[in-house]
Amino acid sequence: MNIFLVEDERWALAELVELFKRYQPAHSIHAFSNGEDALLAAATVPPHLVLTDITMPGMDGLELIEALIGLYPDAKGIVLSVHDQFAYAQRGVKLGVIDYLLKPVKKDVLYNAIDRALQSIADDSRKNDDRACWSLMQQMLTADAANHLIADTLMDKRYGMALIQIDIKPASAESGDSGAGLRTDELKSHFRHPRLRDQELNCMTIDPRRKVILAPAPDDELAGAFRVGLAQLYGRLTRTGMQAHVGYCFKEAAKSLNGCYEGLLKTFESRLRFGQSTWIEPEPQARSEKGQLPELSAVWEKVRVLQIHLKQGDMLKGRETIQKIASELSRRDMTVKQLTLFVNDLFYSLKYNLQASSRSEINLGKLQEDISTMSAFTTYEQLTRWLTDKTFALIGEHVPIDPNPKGLVPVLMNWIHANYPNDLSLQKFAFDNHISLSYLSRLFKSQTGFTFSDYLIRHRIAKAKELLNEGGARLSDVSSLVGYEDAKHFSHLFKKIVGESPHAYTKRKKENSPPQF
Repeated sequence: MNIFLVEDERWALAELVELFKRYQPAHSIHAFSNGEDALLAAATVPPHLVLTDITMPGMDGLELIEALIGLYPDAKGIVLSVHDQFAYAQRGVKLGVIDYLLKPVKKDVLYNAIDRALQSIADDSRKNDDRACWSLMQQMLTADAANHLIADTLMDKRYGMALIQIDIKPASAESGDSGAGLRTDELKSHFRHPRLRDQELNCMTIDPRRKVILAPAPDDELAGAFRVGLAQLYGRLTRTGMQAHVGYCFKEAAKSLNGCYEGLLKTFESRLRFGQSTWIEPEPQARSEKGQLPELSAVWEKVRVLQIHLKQGDMLKGRETIQKIASELSRRDMTVKQLTLFVNDLFYSLKYNLQASSRSEINLGKLQEDISTMSAFTTYEQLTRWLTDKTFALIGEHVPIDPNPKGLVPVLMNWIHANYPNDLSLQKFAFDNHISLSYLSRLFKSQTGFTFSDYLIRHRIAKAKELLNEGGARLSDVSSLVGYEDAKHFSHLFKKIVGESPHAYTKRKKENSPPQF
């Protein structure tokens, strides 16, 4: 906040400046020897709190507070005076003075008064911001939202609008930045400008991953400052190892907030890159709509190879081919939208292949629901694991009638995925499906690369990691949820597979987790 100290006696002003060093650097202290200079400075530096003497030559303290509050209605005033007169206090209350201190004021009395005033200003500012954000959010997200004074004032001005999305902070990030700079006040700090008041900057939370920044940009100077501030923010986020996506546009005068936001969101989602940070600048309409699709013929060759492996029941080669498909995709700098379309086509291709050899129908709604979960992915490693699980689950649920023994392996894998918290037995599965236990065991190992026991353990540990990543669950609960009643045995297996204990894993994840956005 900006704190104005106004005192015509030089020694008294110097003493105040020294006392107010306590509030630096969290607040900016501005000292003036007369009311005229303070009022002149307020044209470029908006005061939040004014501490002024009453009796000064020229403009007195109460006249100064009246003038400043006329310019900045949310500003608060505290007066210092040697006069213990009711008339001064009464006039001050009418003007908006929140405290009246008699000289000489004791240090603890002064600090108590200032602390109360700063807290009151912060509370009022927070309430005003909440009201403003609510109104702006309604206007931005809803085309027919009711008019509101705050939102209406934006209609007649040109504004910069930025959409910021934070996906992850990878565990491999070496930076020690805690990410505290993602607080709203720190986000706003990148867009400060001498010509802007803090109240003119708006920061709105769309969801836990996304925020929108609105800043006035009526001319080239402020529009340029908006771009520079946004670029600095993007650079800061990416340097700390976070996966950040930042896009912006300019809302022209008389254009609705909703229309501007919908256009920005459409551009943002069409150009959002998968697995890496994205900087999205406004583009001419014709260019942005045309786009460039990556060349995927080599990828589709591998998809055809995958289909052959799946038909032959060779899950190990199928898994390796899925990894090659994901690796090919990662080298093509694909957007999330392009990748989603490819995965959609991939599953439809698998679906038709399965339906050609199976009487069962695949639930298309469920397939679309599964594909929609891709929106939560941020790395190709996550995508590879998900593609593998979904592909094998799809195969396991739609094995051809009278399958050969190899066709039982995806069924067995799907059975593990669906029942891993329970006490599973390869012997029971072999008996139920009328197949030799030893033959099934060898078949499973040859197709997956793991024994039944190792595969089950690894799948359980993978699920345990997901539960630990969510946080809040006790170790004993996680152990039980993935099929281990003995927490010590679970910890031993976890460390063997992951390379660290569940406690160490959870601690490391918390230290490297994305900051609250």
